[in-house]
Amino acid sequence: MQVGALTESLEDYLEIIFRLVQEHRFARVRDIAKAKDVKTSSVVSALQRLAKEGLVEYQAREYVDLTEEGRELAFSIDQRHHFLKTFLSDLLQVDPETAEKDACSLEHALSLSTMERLAAFTEFITYCPKVDHDLVIHFRDNWLNRMDHECDHVHELSECGIWQEQKRLAENLGIRSLADLEAGQEGYITRLLGSEVARRELIRMGLLPGSTIRFIGRQNGRVHLHVAGEDKTLNAEQAETVFLWVKRPLEELVKAEPEKRVQLSLADIPPGSAFTVQRLKAKGEIRQRLIDMGFIRGAKGSVIREALLRDPIEIELYGYLLSLRRAEAKDVVIEVMDARDS
Repeated sequence: MQVGALTESLEDYLEIIFRLVQEHRFARVRDIAKAKDVKTSSVVSALQRLAKEGLVEYQAREYVDLTEEGRELAFSIDQRHHFLKTFLSDLLQVDPETAEKDACSLEHALSLSTMERLAAFTEFITYCPKVDHDLVIHFRDNWLNRMDHECDHVHELSECGIWQEQKRLAENLGIRSLADLEAGQEGYITRLLGSEVARRELIRMGLLPGSTIRFIGRQNGRVHLHVAGEDKTLNAEQAETVFLWVKRPLEELVKAEPEKRVQLSLADIPPGSAFTVQRLKAKGEIRQRLIDMGFIRGAKGSVIREALLRDPIEIELYGYLLSLRRAEAKDVVIEVMDARDS
């Protein structure tokens, strides 16, 4: 039996029995009821169902034990819980009580494939030699816990690599605060600043990194937005803490130099743009891969969307949806088309 085949409640019972057996070498109905905070009648009903599944050995008024299959499944659930709690508390700095509760919910809901990816990510940031060994420390101490931007490692904000990068992005890609936008401008949320309380309120409203936003306008000190199809309103202080990558209209990219229209790459154009492939700059295996995907001279397609962090890019080509890394997209020189001609 795989994790997730039982209901969440039955998995909880199985995990509680496992922990009681580990701690006391036996489990009693009253102890299970206390741990689960339910009546003994509810425990008896659950035990009968678990026994029917062949996961526990139980007879009325007797001790409860796990079968071999039940112990294997309970161990798996318990280890998932431990891993998720550690991930939340150690890496994301969630307080222990909340991490415990959230791990209880996640252990039942996450698929094995998602758990595998979380495990791989943990391995990567812990052991990959190309990862800065201070990465997690900087994330915890500076990014998460110093929302006022104070940092032990620098004396001036201008010295901080994170904020140097933000300045570079602001200059080259158009990272800007919501408070600085004009009506009609669109973009993706890249960063939520401010206090922990302020960030949580924005997240509660559904404003998360990667969310698409269209700036509607200002009225009576309030900022009006269109967020993923819904209208939202922020106060001026909140608007100053939301930073976006602002889309550059295609017309802006080419109006100054009309001839540049045939020199753009797939990485330069915003979602919704139609294009025709002109040539490939890539060499070797990357070039062959792009050709195999259909990026040949004259091929027509359109950019559908960008993933979180703007990479990869989802593209429609010949009626098929393709995912292309931004680094690869830079090697595809295109001519921008009118969407009606795509």
